[in-house]
Amino acid sequence: MNQDDNKQQNGLDKSIERPAQDADEPGKWKAFFAKRWAFPALYLMAAAFIIALMYGQAHRLVNVGGSQTAAQPTTQSQTGPASVTTAATMSFTWPIAPDTTGAKVVRGFFDANAKGATLQTLAADLVNYNNSYQGSTGLDIALPGNSKTFGVVAAAAGTVTEVRNSPVMGWAVEVNSGHGYTEIYQSLGTVDVKDGQQVTQGQDLGTSGYNQREASLGDHLFFELEKNGVAIDPASVLPKSVS
Repeated sequence: MNQDDNKQQNGLDKSIERPAQDADEPGKWKAFFAKRWAFPALYLMAAAFIIALMYGQAHRLVNVGGSQTAAQPTTQSQTGPASVTTAATMSFTWPIAPDTTGAKVVRGFFDANAKGATLQTLAADLVNYNNSYQGSTGLDIALPGNSKTFGVVAAAAGTVTEVRNSPVMGWAVEVNSGHGYTEIYQSLGTVDVKDGQQVTQGQDLGTSGYNQREASLGDHLFFELEKNGVAIDPASVLPKSVS
């Protein structure tokens, strides 16, 4: 037998051996699924994939007064510390009247990258409306029982740039505070300010109310904070205690 015949024979032998190797594959999968951690691991992977899809959808759409506008990606300044505006240059307070007691955050800002975030905490920050889920772009604040109205005040001084009434989000007030910051107060029952008005920190803006998009929360305030047109977690600049 010449060298070519040996090569052909060796190739034939290997092709015959492959089915025997493939026959072992079902056994390997059976052994994998027999492990106690196999199904929980697959479940967590599937859940993480679903949350990732929800996160992508939530950050493509930012809901403001019932309308949807494209969210812009957050970019970090590369021009040096002198041109970076930080929270230290601004003073924020909780947007509730000083005499309000017992207020709490009933839904937080959806951030899949938050430290300590779990599937449970992320699910709690999703808004279910019109048969779809979207991540919350702000904080929902309410009193115990979610049925009591409370005063809403300016979290920072600025200029009222818009007052509007949406059938989905109720009355809303938008305030531009400079330094790239814009505060949006939604789900208001009444409004005490008008377009173009200058407001001071802590000044009355109106009262909490109801809206269709978050009907399950009852009477509450939805507070959104934007930095350079991008929604950020208001809790990152607000005092630790609500009241």
